[in-house]
Amino acid sequence: MSKIYEIENQMIIRFPPEIAEKIRDAFANNQQLPMTIEPKIGKGLEFEVSINSLKYQDKGVLVDLPTITESYKSKDYINLYKSNDISQMIWVGKTSNTRQCGDKVVCDSGLTPPTYDIRKDFHRKQPQIDIGEIQRVEKELHSIQSEFMKQAEDEENGSDDGKKGKKRYNKF
Repeated sequence: MSKIYEIENQMIIRFPPEIAEKIRDAFANNQQLPMTIEPKIGKGLEFEVSINSLKYQDKGVLVDLPTITESYKSKDYINLYKSNDISQMIWVGKTSNTRQCGDKVVCDSGLTPPTYDIRKDFHRKQPQIDIGEIQRVEKELHSIQSEFMKQAEDEENGSDDGKKGKKRYNKF
């Protein structure tokens, strides 16, 4: 029986730097890396991650990312199409920059350097602005603009009010 559609699953797994380097080298050399990811029974967000060829086994935790990451694919290496949204990641090894929020583990930083501590920046308190000060500045700008427009109309109409030479504007 042929499949009408292809189900695609994508996920992000963050390994410790020394293991990630070994995995990168294995992928660069087109080596197979049999990997198993099994959920721990009774602990909904924890996984047991093992890579047989590297003899590596450690605990992984499912964390919620602060932003949604879009992933793209290409069939012809020219045109891209969106294939998935990723909002969770399995963090293998010692987790840093995460915190427990109810029954979820939440990551405060995104995947790239510009999104470091983005959750704290996003929920930062906004400075309080005095509305009276804004209205005062708006009135002042309006009066400056109307004076400038009046002087421009006078120049267009040719009225010089008996003044000769350059037209001077007030400095504010």
